[in-house]
Amino acid sequence: MNVIAAAPGRALRRAATYIGAAVVLIVMAFPLYGIILTSTQTERDIRSADVAFVPTYITTEHYTRIFSASSGVPVAESMVNSLVVAVTTAVVTVAIAVPAAYALNRMRVPGRRLILGGFAAIYVLPTLLFVMPLFITVVQLGLYDTYIGLVLPYVAFTLPFMVWIMGSFVRSIPVAVEEMALIDGAGLPQLIFRIVLPLLRPGIFAGLLLGFVLAWVEFLTPLLFTSNLSMLTVTLGLFRSTMDIEIGQLAAATVMTALPVILITAFFGRNITEVITAGVER
Repeated sequence: MNVIAAAPGRALRRAATYIGAAVVLIVMAFPLYGIILTSTQTERDIRSADVAFVPTYITTEHYTRIFSASSGVPVAESMVNSLVVAVTTAVVTVAIAVPAAYALNRMRVPGRRLILGGFAAIYVLPTLLFVMPLFITVVQLGLYDTYIGLVLPYVAFTLPFMVWIMGSFVRSIPVAVEEMALIDGAGLPQLIFRIVLPLLRPGIFAGLLLGFVLAWVEFLTPLLFTSNLSMLTVTLGLFRSTMDIEIGQLAAATVMTALPVILITAFFGRNITEVITAGVER
C-alpha cells in the first residue's frame, strides 16, 4: 500500500519539476527570442506599436547592413579581433593552468594552501581593484590597444579560477596510476605527457570552452584597454548615433555576438557544467 501511495506522489513531484523547468526556460529564452525576432523585422515594424510576437515574414537586411562597409560600424573586424583574443586567451590560460594545478595538487609547493586560498579569494574582491594596476602596466609596456595588451589582463582574470578548477580534475586522477608509472621507470615528462594529460583531456577541453566564453563576453577590459582595436562587445555601443538608434542593426549585431556562446552552450553545455561544478563535487 505504501509503495502504491508513494507512486502518485513521485509522479506529481516529477511533473512539478518539469513544469518549473519549462517556466524557467521560457522566461530565460524570451529575451533571446525577442532579440532574434527584432533582428529579422524591418525598422518600421520594430518601431510600430503593433508588436507581432509571431512573425509573418523574415528579412536579413539588418545582417547584410552590419557587415557592409556603409554601416560605419566595424562588426566583421570586431568579430575577427574578438575571436583571436578569445581563442588565444583560452589556450594560454589552460596551458598555464594545467601544470600549475598539477604542481599545487601533486607536489610539495611551499605555501600551497595559501596560494589556492588566494586564488579563491580573488573573486570576492571587486574587479576594478585589479583593472587599474593592470592598465598602468599595459600602458607602460607599450601594449595598449594591442592583442597582447588584451590577452594579458584576460588571462590574469581567468587564470586563478582555471587553476582552481583544473586542480579538481587533477585530484580525480588516482595517485596509484602515477605511482605505477613511476615504478615502471617513467620520468616526470613521460608521466605528464603520457599519463596525466590524456586523463585530463575532458577537463582541458571543457576549460578551453569556458575560457573562450569568458573572454568572448568580456566588456570592461576591452572598453578600457583599447581605442582603435575594435572588440565586438564594445562595438555594439557604436550603433547609437547622436540622433537615434538603429534598433534592427543593433539586434542583429547582438545576435552575432551571442551566437558563439549559444552554440557552445547548446553542444557542450555538459562539459562546461562539469568544469563549473568540479570544485564542489570533487
